[in-house]
Amino acid sequence: MRIAIAGGNGFIGQELTGQLLEAGHEVVWLSHRPGRFPMRPGLTEVAFDYASPESRASSAWADQVAGSDVVVNLSGHPIVMRWNDERKRLLRESRLDTAAALSDAIDLARSSGRGPSAYVGASAVGYYGDAGDAVLPEDAAAGSDWLARLGLDWERATFAVGAATGVRTVAVRTGLVLGSEGLVPKMTLPARLFVGGPVGSGRQWTPWIHLDDIAGIYRYVIEHDTVSGPVNATAPNPVTMREFSRALGRALGRPSWFPVPTFMLRIVLGEVAPYMVYSQRPSAQKILEAGYEFRHATIDDALADVV
Repeated sequence: MRIAIAGGNGFIGQELTGQLLEAGHEVVWLSHRPGRFPMRPGLTEVAFDYASPESRASSAWADQVAGSDVVVNLSGHPIVMRWNDERKRLLRESRLDTAAALSDAIDLARSSGRGPSAYVGASAVGYYGDAGDAVLPEDAAAGSDWLARLGLDWERATFAVGAATGVRTVAVRTGLVLGSEGLVPKMTLPARLFVGGPVGSGRQWTPWIHLDDIAGIYRYVIEHDTVSGPVNATAPNPVTMREFSRALGRALGRPSWFPVPTFMLRIVLGEVAPYMVYSQRPSAQKILEAGYEFRHATIDDALADVV
């Protein structure tokens, strides 16, 4: 198959690309900043601009969408940084407008007898808000905070693609991704200096997934047309933040006893800080029943591999 990936040169996109190429697929990146990484056999890259509607009918990226079997949308302005009104605007536009641009291109291609048969959009477990100890299947209600409302609108934009074009549509609700970027490197240095520990109270559920598996789930839903709708992309064995921190300590051979209080997070991250200590416990049952087999199902195995 030929898969077009918006945001393919990002953290998850690069791992997904490697897995797809290894499986014999062709991949094209739709990139806001092309040329940052060397191309490999089977991989091409074109410039992508969701903010120029007039270019969707004639641009190189629209041609690539028309020639693809599946479109994957991993684009989105980073969430974990200090927010202000401009960054909040970018958080929304980079997600909703990208989906709208891709929808237009898919619709145009299919009206001429071409185009993909599936659209896979990124989402996040932040959709659920702060849910305490509740186990969260995909039909659980969305939260009411700002980030949850963004997640809800993000998924509405994803499923609007399917409604407008008739293609199979999937929203992948991602948890905390364990790899060379993200939270793990930020927690590793303090732990190595013997001042590592849980963030916040430590009692909150922390929905995690190894980079191999988040890319693996994307690949699985690309290749299996029986999967549709929202999918929780988190490991089948969730842990609390305290358990996560202790597992990281075991992986590093260091103690884990020095908690990072929420007020310190607020100093560093501002408005986004409370979301870092929200409790979410998504169920992985849907993707397991669909047939996906996790490479790293336990937190000790995942962190041992990462660190």
